[in-house]
Amino acid sequence: MRILLLATLVMLTPLSGQAPLRIVSVERRGMPPYDEATPRLYRLDGGENRGLHLGDRLQIRRLGEGYLGHLKVVEVRAEWALAALEANAVGYPLRGDMVIREELAALPGLPAFGDRPHLEAPAPVRGSSAEAPPQEGLLWFLPLSRELSPAGLGKLAGWVQAWGATGRWAVQVPEDERVAEALREARFESLKEALLRLGVHEVERQGGARKEDGSNHPIWIRRWD
Repeated sequence: MRILLLATLVMLTPLSGQAPLRIVSVERRGMPPYDEATPRLYRLDGGENRGLHLGDRLQIRRLGEGYLGHLKVVEVRAEWALAALEANAVGYPLRGDMVIREELAALPGLPAFGDRPHLEAPAPVRGSSAEAPPQEGLLWFLPLSRELSPAGLGKLAGWVQAWGATGRWAVQVPEDERVAEALREARFESLKEALLRLGVHEVERQGGARKEDGSNHPIWIRRWD
């Protein structure tokens, strides 16, 4: 009996490292406002106990979209790991996206990406299932600030120059219990005026429960062709 139990444990142990992991949060180190040179670090829901090691290369998958690119593990702890995005990615990963070690991704019998019942596809903007995802940039406001910092305004101008002033633009001001509605509206109006000065003719406001780790308050600038 003891031999049978030991054999079962030996067979199951490597399988724990084969199951897909999930991105549980996105981190940036240092002080905001962040520029594009500040790397995003993706926290994964498993570390040493899921067989991850420094330098492991991971495939990123998203429900309904398939392969997105690769992450490289840069820090490993017992309960979690951090990974950085490689340059070959076609977009930024999101919380809830799945990852698996490169050498295991093609093995038969593994769970299919997106078949976990607690994960849902992101709700499409304005109900259009055919709409492509937007170009997107993240800005940070200090807790009591109504206006964007000069560095943040520089990032905004850079996005308008890179993306073009045409298309549909939105400012996503997430619902946040730390921020009064009057302050959220003031921030939206401030960003709307800044975009108008940069040549963007129409800007809508979006809400939602989106979050980023950190003590400052995130707002996303979004553009669709």
